[in-house]
Amino acid sequence: MVSPLPFLALLALLGSGRDEPDTIVLRSGKSIECRVVFESPEKVVYAIGTRTQEVPRVDIESLETVETSLREFLKRFEEMDRQSAPALTELAVWAESRGLLGEAHDLWIRILTIEDGNERAWTKLGGVKGKKGWQLKVRGRFYDLEALRKRVSDWKNALELPTAHFLIRSDAEPERILDLGIDAERAWMAFYDALGTALGLYVFDEVPEIHVFADTKDYPVPPTPEQKAWYSAVANTLYVNAAGKPTPGEVLYELTDLLVVNGLRRTADARTGQLEPWAREGFGQMFAAAVRPDPGRVKFEFEPPYTPWFRAQVEDAKALNMSQTLRAGLSSFQSGPDAERFSRQCYTLMHFLVFANGGEHRAKLAEYLRSAYLGKTGTANFEKSFGTQLKVLEPQWKAYVLGIAGR
Repeated sequence: MVSPLPFLALLALLGSGRDEPDTIVLRSGKSIECRVVFESPEKVVYAIGTRTQEVPRVDIESLETVETSLREFLKRFEEMDRQSAPALTELAVWAESRGLLGEAHDLWIRILTIEDGNERAWTKLGGVKGKKGWQLKVRGRFYDLEALRKRVSDWKNALELPTAHFLIRSDAEPERILDLGIDAERAWMAFYDALGTALGLYVFDEVPEIHVFADTKDYPVPPTPEQKAWYSAVANTLYVNAAGKPTPGEVLYELTDLLVVNGLRRTADARTGQLEPWAREGFGQMFAAAVRPDPGRVKFEFEPPYTPWFRAQVEDAKALNMSQTLRAGLSSFQSGPDAERFSRQCYTLMHFLVFANGGEHRAKLAEYLRSAYLGKTGTANFEKSFGTQLKVLEPQWKAYVLGIAGR
């Protein structure tokens, strides 16, 4: 393993490319260099600097974006032999050609974890070959591979891995964190595939961080005792206590919060805001239930849903009504004898609103989420956004729960 380029140097490298990484070619022949922030079958929204514009999909001849390149990258990575340095080199060169400089950078590090003398990888990472072999200069000192591995095992010198949408920082085993970088982007893709178009979410322009701690002593105190992963919207950072051995679901629950908040920040053009507790819980549980762990090749399956919670709701003599679910506060999910009841019903309600009848409620859910994020909370706002009363939606939700439960 090798430490990456010092992060400031990496930022300079990333900045040496085009300021606007995407290209739209119109049927008229005009080419637009921009950042595509939203795509749907009807339109494409793009930004040049701080200015945002729309173009009808029918006017577009071709479209090349960070996200289309990332999708192809993830597909190639999934299908390749991850222990083959030549195959990884080929993919790294391809990633560089498509503007995925973070992914390429991380692949050069991955190559050195399996072939420690790979000249091309060392050169790409800024290494220098001398009498003692390959070394990398970090803050004025030269380190060989063994020294680099030891250096990044200390949190203050933690490994920093950039990806298309995140910055990951960790003092855990580099091989494990390299896989996490891939899986974080696979989670990003799954989230936007499932909800991005339906909820009108723009690609976020911030770079959220994911901090993974190999030693509990470095792990920041979580909001809830014993919490092994938590997301701070203020710091825009997801903290993970790897020493505590969190489940993939626990981490993904918090990562989903990060994705929703960052998506809504850009979409609603608001720096601050928050989801109502039931929605945060519903999204988090929905993605936590969908994850199928496989380091570097994680998958997400929303269908079929987690049926035990649907069955438990049907069998629950004290099942909540829709109003009780929507009014639930954060404490409802964190402790007490009813915590699981609240969690599972937020999950079934969110699953209903996202997937029932081919997603017929998604557009209204998007309107509700944007308005709630901007401070218009409560059941009255929910009814206004959906254009109907709870007493009309509630029987539909209950019928959906019964159907999934097989009753």
